Amino acid sequence: MNTLAEAFRLINNLIRIGTIAEVDHDRARARVQAGDNLTGWQRWITLRAGTTVDWDPPTEGEQVVLISPSGDLAQAIIITGLFRQNAPSSSPDEHKRVYPDGSEITYDHVKKQLVANLVGKVNVNITGDATVNVGGNATTAVAGICKVNAEKIHHNDGNPVVTTGHVCHFTGLPHGDGSSTVTAGK
Repeated sequence: MNTLAEAFRLINNLIRIGTIAEVDHDRARARVQAGDNLTGWQRWITLRAGTTVDWDPPTEGEQVVLISPSGDLAQAIIITGLFRQNAPSSSPDEHKRVYPDGSEITYDHVKKQLVANLVGKVNVNITGDATVNVGGNATTAVAGICKVNAEKIHHNDGNPVVTTGHVCHFTGLPHGDGSSTVTAGK
């Protein structure tokens, strides 16, 4: 092979743009179609792969960049994340993630607002203590049944609660010393 042609081929292969052709999730490898070339099973770059691990595999059809040390496509590393026309936002203030099922998580750092629109079931599992501090008002709206299971519930530092809507078993009248911070509907 001509030495000049071989050098040109290697230089041309140093950085290439391609499209994910196949993904092997078990091995964390993908194949990329770059022009007439279909790579072997190559690794892709992730945000973290040490003691902290991030898993966000590429998708078939996603446009990527191949970086090939010495121009050897067999050593290529896949860099994901080139937008075509599917950018989920045009705002410079938002960090947004959109999932295939339509779920979205958006944080707007100018508005200081986090919005999570989740299509399916959500589980939050905490093995230690948890604290939620709300500096303003809080609203919980549940379309179905709301269950609270706890060994004890302490409201306002654990003071007993009787609402003014509670009827005294002895007098048949509403309790006059009912809570001013807890209300209940019928």
